[in-house]
Amino acid sequence: MRNNRSSRNQGRWNASGVDKMFCNVCGRRRLIHTAWTNANSGRRFLSCPNNGCNYFTWVDPPTCDQTVQIIPSLLKKLNKMEAQLKRRTGKERKLWICLVLSWLVVGIQFVM
Repeated sequence: MRNNRSSRNQGRWNASGVDKMFCNVCGRRRLIHTAWTNANSGRRFLSCPNNGCNYFTWVDPPTCDQTVQIIPSLLKKLNKMEAQLKRRTGKERKLWICLVLSWLVVGIQFVM
């Protein structure tokens, strides 16, 4: 039991052996991804990089109902906040340009 916890803490998954890391069809190393759909938000899965294999398996167990309800709303809030930050950063840049230009105008008038 202790080994499972420590391997998770190190960012690894308990895939019960090396055979889970390689595709059964083409032998290529499988890639780990994170799903962000409403039903499986934050759930990791393995897939084959070879598009012809169509291999797919879940790494994490299914998420509980409460998680399925909470994570999508948190993601929407995060996306909204990131969009606001991007807009405000653009406005801040424009204000800095205006400030610098105004100081240049004042400096030029002071020199003349």
